[in-house]
Amino acid sequence: MIFALGFGLFLFGLVCVVADTAALYRWSQRVDAAAQLAAQSGADAVDPRYLYGVTQPCPAPREAERCAVPLVDVAAQDRRGNLYAFERACIQAGDQSAQVPRSGSADLTPKAVDDPQTPEGTRCDTDGCRVFAMVTRSVELPIPLPGFPTRVAVRGKQFAAPVVGSSAATSSCAGTAWVPATPP
Repeated sequence: MIFALGFGLFLFGLVCVVADTAALYRWSQRVDAAAQLAAQSGADAVDPRYLYGVTQPCPAPREAERCAVPLVDVAAQDRRGNLYAFERACIQAGDQSAQVPRSGSADLTPKAVDDPQTPEGTRCDTDGCRVFAMVTRSVELPIPLPGFPTRVAVRGKQFAAPVVGSSAATSSCAGTAWVPATPP
């Protein structure tokens, strides 16, 4: 009798682990794809002034020199609220692709760009040459084991570089970091 009861509990635990692992695998793939799409969407916000070789005054301490315009569009006129053009494109693509809800699992309304991006959402940064995207989605486990969390945060991190038309492949972006640091 004890063996049958123990074996039944073992099978129940095994079913829980398999179902939860399958769900986490599915969502990790979806969130990773969303992060890649977000990074590519942000990287598509190429500053047209870069394409034409426009220069601008360099930051301190080299104010007397001329520096190239950054590849990713961070122009002041493209800033709406606290977000640059590349950040808006990146966040919108990441949130929509990962189906991040506006406020928890009860509200299935999709998250908008100007909504807070914590604890779930998309975070985008750039080093002047590439766009980094990190998408976080909280996943409800289908059959949680008793005593363990019922929700797990799944993260996807990707980066992409803008593609600028040319007849030959070159790696000439020498962007300077204008954000504190890239995502961990």
